[in-house]
Amino acid sequence: MFSYPEKRLYILLKYLLVLVALVFSTSLSMVVLWLSSAATATGDTPAAAVSLTNHVNTGVLAPNQHRWFRIVPPNFEQNLLLVTNPASASQAFTLQIFEQTQLSQLGQDTFPSSSYGVGQWTERVGTQPAGILWMGTIDNSQTYYVRLANTSTTSVDYWLLTRQPQQDGSDQLQSNEDSSLLTLDPEAGREPHLALDLPPGRNRGRLPAGAARWYTFTRNDPSQWSHFQDLSFTLFFTPSDGNRYNVNFQLYTAREVEAWQRGLGRLNNFGAGMLTSRDDDPNTGERIWRGNILRDETYYIVIENGLDREVDYWLYDQDIIHPQLGLDEDFTAVFNQDDIALNERNQKHSYLQLKMPK
Repeated sequence: MFSYPEKRLYILLKYLLVLVALVFSTSLSMVVLWLSSAATATGDTPAAAVSLTNHVNTGVLAPNQHRWFRIVPPNFEQNLLLVTNPASASQAFTLQIFEQTQLSQLGQDTFPSSSYGVGQWTERVGTQPAGILWMGTIDNSQTYYVRLANTSTTSVDYWLLTRQPQQDGSDQLQSNEDSSLLTLDPEAGREPHLALDLPPGRNRGRLPAGAARWYTFTRNDPSQWSHFQDLSFTLFFTPSDGNRYNVNFQLYTAREVEAWQRGLGRLNNFGAGMLTSRDDDPNTGERIWRGNILRDETYYIVIENGLDREVDYWLYDQDIIHPQLGLDEDFTAVFNQDDIALNERNQKHSYLQLKMPK
């Protein structure tokens, strides 16, 4: 039997253990909520709007789902054509256009009762069997948003074009036994199913205003014994024009992208580039992401240009500081444990030694 002091000590320790357990569970719940909130639903709100490319923007909308797009006026041809499955009811799929000033006065979960423009259903537009067409005038100094909404009880495939289909049928939708397909020759990397293979090292490219480029990649680093692979991505782009936040990259799992394309869920990223500036160059934008991925799993990374002008970008699969962003394509990258020597040949055959952060 316990003595009276021992019994009091036992009861005190018991309550202390219960308190520690409660604090631990509360802290764990807060961490889980914080981590889950870090993933954003692309296109779910105007703030997470998808940059509307000046080509074909395709996707799937689940029942009672909507998707927001952002328009870059200088690259926008002042008309929109939304093509859906001809069997879809016209009233169940809508296209609305809003000015940024209309949305900035409201919260994320609301939008104005009146829109800047509304697409009108038509039985045929050019060579297309059915579609929703909007044509109007826009101000090149303003930003506009497009909202697609599916109020039907079934998922709907859509193709959103920023121009009317050509009469030669190059943008024509043709049907087969399973679904409707666009008979286009689109630019590689413009959509997830057209994603480019991302080779290791440096990848340089050029993105038009409002465009996006998708890459797919896997990692199996023999120097990392764990099933979890450490990885970093650094994106540099120029010019930034003081609007660096309008150029970004996001990372997705293959399962997330496939489910989104089938209309089974929202497109949630597991990581995105964090805006930073470590080179003190106002003309260059920089974003970095550090994290872990699973060995031999397939992932997607998309670079999005939300600026109103073309940008050059350099994507590294390392944490890079002060790179030499030259125009010469003839380069050799050598990775060491403590240093990264980026060897680029130019007219003077000069070389630059870069130091990795430790």
